[in-house]
Amino acid sequence: MLPDINTILYASDISEGSRPAFRMAIKQALRNDAQIVFLHAIEPMPDVIEDYLPKNANLKHTDQLMDSYKERIEARIQRFLQSELEAGCELPHPPVIRILVGNPDKVILRASQKLNASMIVMGDRESSTMSRLFLGSTAQKVIHHSEVPVLIVPLKKEQR
Repeated sequence: MLPDINTILYASDISEGSRPAFRMAIKQALRNDAQIVFLHAIEPMPDVIEDYLPKNANLKHTDQLMDSYKERIEARIQRFLQSELEAGCELPHPPVIRILVGNPDKVILRASQKLNASMIVMGDRESSTMSRLFLGSTAQKVIHHSEVPVLIVPLKKEQR
């Protein structure tokens, strides 16, 4: 028997082009009357930079960065819901936003356990075979270590 889907952890890099993955997370939330937790992982700051900043300045900078990300994410979610959902249709629960510092794959896996997520939804961008062979991708690492189903949405490579 398949488990109920109550909490969906949507892992996002908050870049342009990640909209299809969020669209899929919304569909799953509506279908399953589930809560969406919008997770963005921030790579840790290199120790070299931290060594040169006073501790208070570093904490203040981190807090400002977190607040800025949260505001951007809240605005993006609202724009998305206004443009994507039909009139009268709304999510069963307001999205929860989490911004955590760490290696993205580890942050996603830890958060899914801590939040007791029943599904992870995330995008995966096209990349070369060589980069996947030597570095892997966040999506691949999550798939291989997750204890819950992972729904991967293919995304187009970002234009730079």
